[in-house]
Amino acid sequence: MAMNFWTKAFAMVIVAAFAACGANDGILRSGKPDANAANVTPVLSSADRAVADMRTASFTAIFVVRRKDGGTMDAEDRGVIRIQTSDANRRIGTDDDKAFVIGSNHPIAAEKMAALSVRFAIEDLSPPAPAEPANTANVNK
Repeated sequence: MAMNFWTKAFAMVIVAAFAACGANDGILRSGKPDANAANVTPVLSSADRAVADMRTASFTAIFVVRRKDGGTMDAEDRGVIRIQTSDANRRIGTDDDKAFVIGSNHPIAAEKMAALSVRFAIEDLSPPAPAEPANTANVNK
């Protein structure tokens, strides 16, 4: 009878030991992409993509023009933008015709920007001007 007790006890210890031992899920998944993980690439609007493209093209002046009421650009709006930004290198209609992204290699004249600002909300996303190099000439000659 004593042998039967120890046999049962030993069997229970073995079963408990094997039941407690298992693979650590965190370790097993480390280093592998999680299929349920959210896509970390942000979804950009068409205006944001156009601005990024214009930055890639190294335009020195980048503007996003929208109607002040947030409405869709009509033919008259497009005409005003075309006339006032005739010197711009690129004009792209974006966000379901609710915005225009304008890229230029030179500044748009102040009077043309003023004419646009009467009718439109203008967001200036131009890159900062490059800093002028410090004068390294020897002044004590």
